[in-house]
Amino acid sequence: MKIFLAGPWWNTGSWTEYIAAGFGRLGHDVRTFIYSRDLNRPLGLHSRLRRKLLGPDRFQIERVFANARQDNLDFIYGVEEFAPDLILVVKGETLLPETLHAVKRRTGVPLIQWCGDDPFWFPNIVGAFSIYDHFFIADASYIPDIEKHGSLSAGFLAHAVDETAYHSDIPSAAEATDVIFVGDSRHQMGHLPENWHRVEVLEAVARAGFNLAIYGRGWESLPHSYAVREFVRGPELLPATRVAAAYRASAIVLNVHHPQMVHGCNMRTFEAAACGAFQLVDDRASLTELFDPPDDIVAYRSSEELVELIRHHLDHPAERAAIAARGRETVLARHTYSQRLAELLQRATGQSA
Repeated sequence: MKIFLAGPWWNTGSWTEYIAAGFGRLGHDVRTFIYSRDLNRPLGLHSRLRRKLLGPDRFQIERVFANARQDNLDFIYGVEEFAPDLILVVKGETLLPETLHAVKRRTGVPLIQWCGDDPFWFPNIVGAFSIYDHFFIADASYIPDIEKHGSLSAGFLAHAVDETAYHSDIPSAAEATDVIFVGDSRHQMGHLPENWHRVEVLEAVARAGFNLAIYGRGWESLPHSYAVREFVRGPELLPATRVAAAYRASAIVLNVHHPQMVHGCNMRTFEAAACGAFQLVDDRASLTELFDPPDDIVAYRSSEELVELIRHHLDHPAERAAIAARGRETVLARHTYSQRLAELLQRATGQSA
């Protein structure tokens, strides 16, 4: 099958590329279109001069709109040139509903969405609910509202892992730690509401006296009264190539979900498990559907319970290792991209992978 895949540029991972590789392992011919890539390239001399003349705010606004215009045109041109049997859009917040409608009308092939974020943050996604033939989302809590806004076929499809990028043969990082968390403290986007839940959870861990390592944005700007500031090893998110090594060097990987994940599990849930890392995750409604806790993953329900679980599992390394090994087995057996995409194709087209 010829599949046209559109997905976002991402500076800390390769989500779209993981999906393309998963389709490739299933034997499909994939054409990948990465949107917003140009927005993240270094500015050349001409652009730097223009920014100086216009001012940074006006320059950035013009740049965002120009890039969105080009992305929509390139999406149309790419689909027409490739002539796919199926189109999969991953998130696609820059693609106008008019663009998607035109492509669907011209090609007549299934148009599918797989969204990992709260779709209601993005007007273009909301406006296209009724255009997609199938709208898959990694958190089932959003499905009723998606259907109310016009989706004809909304369904749950969990995140997954690329087992070639996250695996247990990756050498551990040189610096070991008891507990690691890789993620931003709060929203780093000005148009979205802040949520301090992660800060409060990590603050409780920091004040409990564990050897903690944090990599992510925003932590260093917290008020000086926060003890968690002292445990920031890097003010940016680790790229995917370093995340797996850091996970493997840590006794415990802490997974505190972003507030947009209400019932679903984030990518970190599957990626840490695939590395053979022991993970403590805040409880999600979908966790028992995806794993077999506490045999292969351990969930906590409060900061107080988390601190006690950290103490217990640091004191019981054999138990910790056994749970981590079973978690890795679960992910490889049920949650790779090839398996997830085979399910997507069967549900969307009725065809086996």
